[in-house]
Amino acid sequence: MRHVRALMLGVALIALVVAGVGYAALNELRAPADPRGEPVEFVIRPGASTSEIATQLRSQGLIRQPILFTWLSRSQDLDGRLQAGRYVLSPTMTMSQITIALQTARIEDVQVTFVEGMRLEEIADTLEAAEIVEATAFLEAARDGARFRNEFFLLNSLPDGASLEGYLFPDTYRFPQQANPNDVIRRMLNRFVEQYATIERSVQVPNVNVHQLVTMASIVQRESALVDEMPLIAGVFWNRLKPENAPIVGGGLLGADATIQYAVGYSTVEQTWWRKNLTMTDLQIESPYNTRLRPGLPPGPIASPGLDALRATAQPDDANGYLFFVASCELDGSHNFAASFTEFLQYEAEWLACQ
Repeated sequence: MRHVRALMLGVALIALVVAGVGYAALNELRAPADPRGEPVEFVIRPGASTSEIATQLRSQGLIRQPILFTWLSRSQDLDGRLQAGRYVLSPTMTMSQITIALQTARIEDVQVTFVEGMRLEEIADTLEAAEIVEATAFLEAARDGARFRNEFFLLNSLPDGASLEGYLFPDTYRFPQQANPNDVIRRMLNRFVEQYATIERSVQVPNVNVHQLVTMASIVQRESALVDEMPLIAGVFWNRLKPENAPIVGGGLLGADATIQYAVGYSTVEQTWWRKNLTMTDLQIESPYNTRLRPGLPPGPIASPGLDALRATAQPDDANGYLFFVASCELDGSHNFAASFTEFLQYEAEWLACQ
């Protein structure tokens, strides 16, 4: 009899403990973490698990018991369904109110500007910094130009296996955060189509397709510091491709340092995608983009040209027969232009003397 009483007493104690825990848990669900707290911004990253979200909620003072939040979410079949995005939550909210709020993210548009002459990696980094899309996801989509070729007729001359380098128009946009990379790319391609239409009927260069023109425009963009000089610089490069000038320019070599910068890639020393101080090793790099070694245009664009560069490339100033240009000693981004190699050497000597 004594054992039965002890057993009953033990069961009663366990029941009391369970009831107490349940009561405490119920209170935790109903009570805010801080009745006097202020609203805070709460961000759920794409792919975050429920337990990770719970830990983050506690670290921001929005809940006290992450385990209880995880249990509540799973009991309501919300595990893995809490949406990535930005929220405004308050410690005055109950745990149940927070789980309801986290089912509908606040979508914000973010303004972002891409300057002329950016390469794909720089565009990707800009998008990631603005929390619009992850750089790796964007680059994966942008490097597969073929998937967009059927949607945009201006991509008809895009070679198989080519990326969208040069076709994502540099401008100011507004995108939602955590956007789909394909949607971002389509917006930028649509802007390119709109801008290209303004110069399409005025192309004065014979026998060039869209891909060739955009490729040249990207070089003009990177080689020009002044908009007024763009038609002259475009004229130099188009002139260098003319067969009659091949003996003077090494057999149709463009000799554009910007293409070598593109081939070299990111400089950890200068921390830029456009290395300024090219070495002799850089100038000899084995790449189809090395226009000091490979005649003709490179395989594709090296950056995104703006409308000024596109227009200058379509309507070049090539009447003077210029084949060379050298930075001037004015140090304002301007150049001296030469039609002969002798004249080029004179300007180069002047440039070296004023350094």
